[in-house]
Amino acid sequence: MSTLLQEFRYILRQLRKSPGFALVSVLTLALGIGANIAVFSVTNAVLLNPSGIPHAAGLVALRARYLSLADLSNIGISAPDFGDAADGKDIFQSAAALQAGNYNYSPANGNPELLPGFKVTAGYFDVFQVRPMLGRGFTPEEDQPGAEHEVVLAHRTWQKNFGSDPNVVGRTIILNQQPYRIIGVMGPEFGWPNQAELWVPLALPPGRYHDQDDRYNENMGGVARLRPGITLQQANAYLERKTEENIRSEGSKSYGQASRWGMFAMSLTEFIGGPLRKPLTMLLIAVGMVLLIACANIAGLQLARASARERELAVRVALGASRQRLIRQALTESAVLTAGGLVLGFAVAVITAPALLHYLPQTLASQVQLSYHGPVLLFVVIIAVLCSVVCGVVPSWYRTKAGWFDALQEGGRSGTTTVASQRARSSLVVAQIALSLLLLAGSGLLIGSLEALQRVETGFDARGLLSASISLPKTVYDKEEKQAAFYQALLERLRNIPGVSNAAIASGLPFDNNNGFASFSIKGRPLGPSDPGPHGGIRLVSSGYFETLRIPVLMGRSINDQDRQGSQPVALVDDVLARQYWPGQNPVGQYIGFDPKKGPWYEIVGIVKHVRSSSLEADGNEGFYFLSLPQNPDGNASLLLRSDRSAQSFKTALASAVRSVDSSIPIYDVKTMEQRVDESLIGRRFVVLLLTTFAGLALLLAALGLYGVISYSVRLRTRELGVRMALGAQRSKVLQLVLLQGARLAGIGIVCGVLAAIALSRVFTSLLFGVSVLNGMAWLIAVGILLIVVLGAAFLPAQRAASIEPMQALRTE
Repeated sequence: MSTLLQEFRYILRQLRKSPGFALVSVLTLALGIGANIAVFSVTNAVLLNPSGIPHAAGLVALRARYLSLADLSNIGISAPDFGDAADGKDIFQSAAALQAGNYNYSPANGNPELLPGFKVTAGYFDVFQVRPMLGRGFTPEEDQPGAEHEVVLAHRTWQKNFGSDPNVVGRTIILNQQPYRIIGVMGPEFGWPNQAELWVPLALPPGRYHDQDDRYNENMGGVARLRPGITLQQANAYLERKTEENIRSEGSKSYGQASRWGMFAMSLTEFIGGPLRKPLTMLLIAVGMVLLIACANIAGLQLARASARERELAVRVALGASRQRLIRQALTESAVLTAGGLVLGFAVAVITAPALLHYLPQTLASQVQLSYHGPVLLFVVIIAVLCSVVCGVVPSWYRTKAGWFDALQEGGRSGTTTVASQRARSSLVVAQIALSLLLLAGSGLLIGSLEALQRVETGFDARGLLSASISLPKTVYDKEEKQAAFYQALLERLRNIPGVSNAAIASGLPFDNNNGFASFSIKGRPLGPSDPGPHGGIRLVSSGYFETLRIPVLMGRSINDQDRQGSQPVALVDDVLARQYWPGQNPVGQYIGFDPKKGPWYEIVGIVKHVRSSSLEADGNEGFYFLSLPQNPDGNASLLLRSDRSAQSFKTALASAVRSVDSSIPIYDVKTMEQRVDESLIGRRFVVLLLTTFAGLALLLAALGLYGVISYSVRLRTRELGVRMALGAQRSKVLQLVLLQGARLAGIGIVCGVLAAIALSRVFTSLLFGVSVLNGMAWLIAVGILLIVVLGAAFLPAQRAASIEPMQALRTE
C-alpha cells in the first residue's frame, strides 16, 4: 500500500509539472465520458429500467399475433387470451389485464379536463410489486360489474389536480359524469402505462375470460410476472401449448389456424422500448466510438511524454526499477487522469442528459425520470476501468518494448524506441480518423434519409388543418342514437365557425396513432379452408372527411350527409385494399360485412387514394376501408377543421363549439396535422442531431490527435529538416513534406473507415430510408470535411517546420 501511495504522489508531481497535458487529458476524457453517461442514462430510463416501473425484472407483456395478416404480428390480447395466461399458475406468479379509457374530470370549480386512464384487474399493482403511497389498491370484490366506482390516482394527478392533499383518500370526484371514490394514490416511483393519470377496476363479467366467442376481440393489454426460476422461453412454450389447444378446439377449418393466430410473451422492457431500441443502441455505439477516440488521444499524449522522458526512464531501469513498476505507473497515471475526467464528465452528463429528452417523443419523454444509481453507476465504473486500461495499454507496451540500453548510449535523442513510439502514435491517429469517418458518413446518410422521408407524399394535404380529440362518456351517451345526434350537432357548429372552409369528425386521423384493424367478409365470396379472409385498417368518418383532408376520390362517391342511421350502410375502400382484394375488378357496388349470417352488408360506394396512416416509412401495403360515422358511432372521436388562416388560431373556437353542444366534454390532443406528420420524424431527428454532434466531437478529437503526432514528428525531425534546408531545400518543400505526412495518415484512416463501413453495411442499411449505404455524395462530403479538418490540423506544425532556421536547428542537440 505504501508503494502505491508513493507512486501516486510521484504521478501527481509529474502531472503538476505538465499542467497543459493534464488539463487537455482531463477535458478530452470528460467529453467522451460525459457523452457516454448522458446517452446511457437516457437508454437506461427508456429501455433497460423504464421510468415508472421500479421492479422491471421478470415482467412480461402478454401479446397476440396473426402471422398471416400484415401488421398484426404484435398486438393486444382478448379477454379469453388473458384467461388462458392467468390459468398458468406454475408459470406466472401474477397477471393482470388493462384497457385504456378516457375520463372527463369535472372539478367543482373550473373547466372539465380529460384524464387518460386505464381499467385494470384487481391484481394489477401486485404484478408490479408496488403499493399505493396513500390508501390501497383494488379488491376482487371491486373488480365486478356495477361495483367499479373506485379510483386510484397517479402521483402527478394527485399533485396537479388535488394539490398534493394528504386527505384526498375517501373523497368523491366526478368522472364521466359519474361519482368515483378515491381509494388510493400511487407514489412517484410508479406510473405505467406512462400516460396513465388514474386507474379504475376493469370489472368484466368472470365468464368473459373463457368465452371463446370473444377470442379474437383483442381490445386489452396484459402484463404478468414470471415465477422465480421461470424463463421467458418457458412462458412462451406454455402459451404455445394453449394456442394449439384453442385452435384444435375450433376444428380443422378454424380462423385461428387460417390466420396463424397465437399468443406469446415478451419482456416488458423490450415492449416499452419499441422503435427507440435501435436508435438508442446506435447512439450508444456512436458515443462509445467517441470515447475510444478520446482514449486514443490520451494514449498518444502519454506515449509522447514517455518518449520525451526516454533517458530518465532508461536511467531508472539501469538503477533497478522493474518494468512491472513502470507499467504500473503508466496505468496508475491513466487511472488518475480518468478519475479527473470521470468527475468532470459526470457533471457534463447531469447537465446534458435532460436536454436529450427534448428530442424524444413527448408522450415518452414527459414521463422519463433520469436516475444516476444502480445500472448507471455500474456503467460509470465499467467506463472508468476501460478508460484507464485503454489509455494506459499503449504506453505500458512501449515501456516493456523500449531499448533502454540504446537510449542511454544515444543520449535519448533518436533510435528504434522513437521510431516505435511514432508508429504507435500514428496507428492511434489512423484509428481515430477511421472512426471519425464512420460517424461523419453515418450522420450524412441519416440526414439524407431524413430529407428523403420529408419528401414522401402522405396522400393528404396537411396545410391549414387543426385537429383535436374528444371522448363521450358511455354513462351519458349510452346509445348509438345519442352519439350520432351529438356528432351531427357538433359537425354543424364546426362548419359554421367563421373562417372554417370544411370540417369533419372521424374515429381516428392519419398520424394520430389511433388506427384500428379488423377482418371483414366479401358478399358472395366464400373463404377457402386456409384463407383467413380480407383484412385492413378501419376508420369511421363523417361526411366531408375526404374533402377536408383533400384525399382524392378515385371512383364513385364519398360519404355524405344522407349516409345516416336507418339508411343503407355504406363503405369506401382505398386503392391499396381494392388492388389487394379486387384485383382487376371494380369493387364499387359490391358489399362487405363482418357477420355473414346476421349482417348488415355495407355497400362499397367509392374508392379513395391510399393515405399513409402512421409513418412516412411505411410501405403502404396495408389498405384501409371507411364506414359512415353516423351509421356506426363511436365514443371516441377526432375533430378536423380546415382553414386558409393559421390553424392554431381556431383552438379556442373549436373548444367553444364542443362546449356549446355539451359543456362537460373537454377537448384534448389539439395539434395541427403538420405537427402530427412532423412528430412521426422525431425519432429520426433525435438520432441525426446526436450522431452529427458526436461526429463533430470525434472529428475534433481526431484533429487534435493528428496535430499532436505531426507536432511531435516535427520536433523529432528538427535537425533533419534543418539539414535539408541548409542544403537548399525550399521552405515550400518542407511545408509540403510535413503536410504529406498528415495526408498519408488521413488517407490510410479513410481507407480503413470505408472498409469498416462496407463490413457494417447491413447494420447501416436497416437504419436508412431512400439512401444507399454507398451513397457517393454522402461519402464525398464526409471525406471532404475530414480532409479539410485533418489537413488544417497538420498545417500549423507544417508551417512551424517551414519556419525553422537551419543554423539554429543544426546547433540543437
